[in-house]
Order: sequence, then structure tokens, then C-alpha cells
Amino acid sequence: MNAFDLSPAQIRNRLILRARQAALAANFRPQPPGCPRGPAQAMPTTARVPVVPRVSVAAGDVVRLAESDHRYATGPIRLRIVRIRPDISEWYEGEWVWLEGVEIGPDDQDGPFRPVLVRVAALRARASL
Repeated sequence: MNAFDLSPAQIRNRLILRARQAALAANFRPQPPGCPRGPAQAMPTTARVPVVPRVSVAAGDVVRLAESDHRYATGPIRLRIVRIRPDISEWYEGEWVWLEGVEIGPDDQDGPFRPVLVRVAALRARASL
């Protein structure tokens, strides 16, 4: 295989990969704009601690969510919860949680299965009613 067998995107990707590998091998850390040029200093990093959201709903519960209380869907929805996903919800600082469930239509018939990112505060408000 020679360079003529590759598309321009493949050539670019290989060059980027080689540059990254060379930078890692040289222990090079790119400088943010405005920093003086020279060898990169080891910058202290703060570890982000994941926060697992606490919700008062369980599998089998039906929740009504306003459009502002969920993401990746339009309009208000009713959802019969099948599973709560704390494993992938921990990076939203305890404010959002992923729910998987069956959307319930206006005629009370089961609709499509869907994952929904839901505001935890909306679930707490529903549980206190």
C-alpha cells in the first residue's frame, strides 16, 4: 500500500495520529494560548468526583415530564420507567439522571422504548405530590 491508495482524509488522520504519538513519546503537553513558550510544566490536575444522583422513583413507576425537565425529546412526555441508569448518570453532577422506559401515548397505549435524560429535581417534585 502506498500513499496513492489512501484518501486525503486517511492521509490526514494518519499524520495526526503520528504527531500525537510523537508528542506523547516526547512527553509534550500543549501550552494554552497566552502561556510563554518552552517546555511544558506539569500542571496539577483536580480529580472530578462523580456524583450518583438520588431519585425517589423506581422501575414500573409512571412519570410525567414537562419539556423543560428532559432532554433529547420534544414536548411533554409520560414514561413508564423500565430502568434507572446511575452508572452513566454520575457525570451530570447529581442534577440529571438517565431513565430508560416506554413512552405512553395520549391514548394510554405503550409507545416506543426510549432513553431519556431527566432533571432530578423534576423527579423529586413528582414524588412529593
